[in-house]
Amino acid sequence: MKSESILIEPQYWGSISYFKELFLADNIVLDIHSNFQKGTYRNRCKIMGPNGLLSLSVPLIKGNGQHTVFEDVKISYSENWRKDHWQSLVSSYRRSAYFEYYEDQISPIYTNDYEFLKDFNLASLKIVSELLQVPISFQVTESYITKESFEGNDRRDMVHPNPRKMKLTYDLPKYQQVFMDRMDFLPDLSILDILFNLGPRSVEYLRQ
Repeated sequence: MKSESILIEPQYWGSISYFKELFLADNIVLDIHSNFQKGTYRNRCKIMGPNGLLSLSVPLIKGNGQHTVFEDVKISYSENWRKDHWQSLVSSYRRSAYFEYYEDQISPIYTNDYEFLKDFNLASLKIVSELLQVPISFQVTESYITKESFEGNDRRDMVHPNPRKMKLTYDLPKYQQVFMDRMDFLPDLSILDILFNLGPRSVEYLRQ
C-alpha cells in the first residue's frame, strides 16, 4: 500500500531500501533545508567490490559540517574522486549482466562539475528514474520543515548506512551478484547494484 507523502533527504546513488521508500510514496518531498548529517547516505553509497563491501564517499569542502544546511554543502574537487568512483564501478560491475547497457547514461555524471552536493544527488536520482523507466516525481523543500508540520511520513535519516541507526527494514530477497562465486550475498547496497545485476527486473524487485 502506498503512503500519501514522504519527507526524505536526497542520497548519492541511494540504497535499495531508499528506493523502495520512494516507490511506496504517492508524493515525494526531498529535504534540502535540514542540517547536513555526516556519516549518512547523503554523500556516500555502498557497492560490492572485488574484495567485498566498498563504500564510495563524495568529499566535501571543509567547513561543511553538522551545522551546514544541506542546500549549501559544496563538493570538493581537490582530489580526483570522480575518476576513482567511476573506476570502482567499472571494476565492480563490468562483469554484470547490464553494466554495458547503462554505463553510457551513468558515466557523464562523473564528468560534470556540480558545485553543490544536492544537485549531484538530484542528478543521480533522475538517472535512476530514466534507467528504471519509471517516473520518480518529486519536489524539493523551499524552507525547513519540522516533523510536526509535515502532513505525511517523515523518513529523514531513517535509511542509514549504520545498522544501529537504520530505522526502516525490508525483507530484501537475494539475487545474483557479481562476486557471489567467492563471497556471501550483500543486502541493501546502492540502487546501482540491482540495476547492473537485474536490469529491467529491478522494478519488479523494488515493488515486491
